[in-house]
Amino acid sequence: MRSSLITIPVLVVYFPVRSEARWAAHTGARETALVKLTLESLDVGFGDEVIVPGLTWQATASVVCDVNAVPVMVDVDPTTLCIDPSKVEAAITPRTRAIIPVHLYHRMADLDRLTEIARKHSLHLVEDAAHAHGSQWDGRGAGSHGVFGSFSFQSSKTMNCAEGGALVTSSEDLYLRVVSQRSCGREQKNGVKVHSGNYRLTSLQAALLRGQLAAMVENAPVFDRNGQALDRAVDAAPGVTSLRRNPRITRQVGYSFCFRYEPLEYDGIAGDVFRRALSAELCWPFESTYAPLNHSELYYPHTKKRHALSAEYLMAITPSRWELPAAEALWKDHAVTSPWPIMGMAPTRARLLTDAIAAGSRNCGHTNSRNSGVFEGGPEWGNRGRRRRGEGVQSDAHGKLLASEASLK
Repeated sequence: MRSSLITIPVLVVYFPVRSEARWAAHTGARETALVKLTLESLDVGFGDEVIVPGLTWQATASVVCDVNAVPVMVDVDPTTLCIDPSKVEAAITPRTRAIIPVHLYHRMADLDRLTEIARKHSLHLVEDAAHAHGSQWDGRGAGSHGVFGSFSFQSSKTMNCAEGGALVTSSEDLYLRVVSQRSCGREQKNGVKVHSGNYRLTSLQAALLRGQLAAMVENAPVFDRNGQALDRAVDAAPGVTSLRRNPRITRQVGYSFCFRYEPLEYDGIAGDVFRRALSAELCWPFESTYAPLNHSELYYPHTKKRHALSAEYLMAITPSRWELPAAEALWKDHAVTSPWPIMGMAPTRARLLTDAIAAGSRNCGHTNSRNSGVFEGGPEWGNRGRRRRGEGVQSDAHGKLLASEASLK
């Protein structure tokens, strides 16, 4: 096929044929483009509903509003942070047209169950793989299981060109509709054209991505190996657990490393205190998740005049109408995330994470069956802020946390 593009709702990166073929080979699908254009290509619009996870970046739901459909927010599985398939099926109505699962942070959504649900109800499955470059489910690349798969190349991602994204699809008809949209609605093969604007970006950004794609092919197994070592390090520490990994995940390349913290095992110490303390201990950032969409400071589509289609529609897209207890508990107290460069750390150094968590446990006066002994209490963990250089785990970890036996390219 001819060249295509990489896009986000505002910007698009043009890819020549060679880059396009390499990306398709890496994901297991073919062709490229992003989520607003996918919905328009699927003829989703006013009067339709699209199911999205309540814990995700706001763009996943915003693009649904941009095509005048209603994003229906579904809670997540607290053991994976991804959309809960059982709640997806319960949210389906006669107006539902599509499901957008998000492979969030350090895990993939359950594609087997979601594909089964989509087929059962004749719905479109659109994978949001913005966090999952190089990940695989049952040997097939993330993004290749639905009618479309979308990827982000925003500046914080494991592959980036400052801004942009990619779509993959195995449907030639959908490919032609997207290509028309990225180029001002120009007519494509067999008279295919869709009214749109200019979504093109520069070939310079495509060139930057080509080199990163070659590196990702080599780096993806290293990400997975190191991520699993960090999972084991978490499970060896008190009061924390790794995210559940579905056995159908054959390779996990995460946007952030993530695990669960249990406040009750730390005498009720709040999640934000734990995250700040762990950051001070290792001189490396540990944070919470995105705010759930019903609490997000960046998601308020009901305030835009363009969406004032009717009182009913405004009520339908008002985020406060949704209850997302699992997502809210993760955000407030349970989830701990760290930027993806931590997965450049060699497996032999993953013990630093175990040691740092154990140090906090000792200073909290915490006892846990996975870490024998009675720990001395102390107020400094989480209250003193960053320790002086040379104290405790930090002196070993500072500047060395990401030292790798097999460096990422």
